[in-house]
Amino acid sequence: MTDMTADLEAIKALHEGWVRANSDADDEWLRENVHPGLVMWNTVGSNFFGRDALIELWKTLRQIVADAGRGPGLSEAWDEGYIIEGDLAVVHCMSRLAVDFGSDAGAEAGGALDQVYRCTEVYRRENGRWLMVHYHGSPHTPGLLGGS
Repeated sequence: MTDMTADLEAIKALHEGWVRANSDADDEWLRENVHPGLVMWNTVGSNFFGRDALIELWKTLRQIVADAGRGPGLSEAWDEGYIIEGDLAVVHCMSRLAVDFGSDAGAEAGGALDQVYRCTEVYRRENGRWLMVHYHGSPHTPGLLGGS
């Protein structure tokens, strides 16, 4: 196996882990695979700076879902593309996140979310380990100005 093949397999595994972790807000996955200085342009429009801020967000969302008596969400991805050069890797894909926060969760997280979006994950290798350093998710609106 070449180094490039090993890097691609490592990045694919990280991407798949990220998608799974989004289903149930697995903050242990974040602790192990996200850089402390992460910058996240969240899918719902807010920005988060640092792994700890993202962990706190996921703890809050997990508690809201539990309080509402709802199960884990659904997170899936498709049409993945991978770019790896040196110690930097980019994953781009289409994704869907569906989760029911319940009607009593408050305006910010209340109700059901079922959104298809475009996402970009950026990983950087540090001391032999790949860590997510940036995430960007934005809603997908096909057909605008001739786009798909």
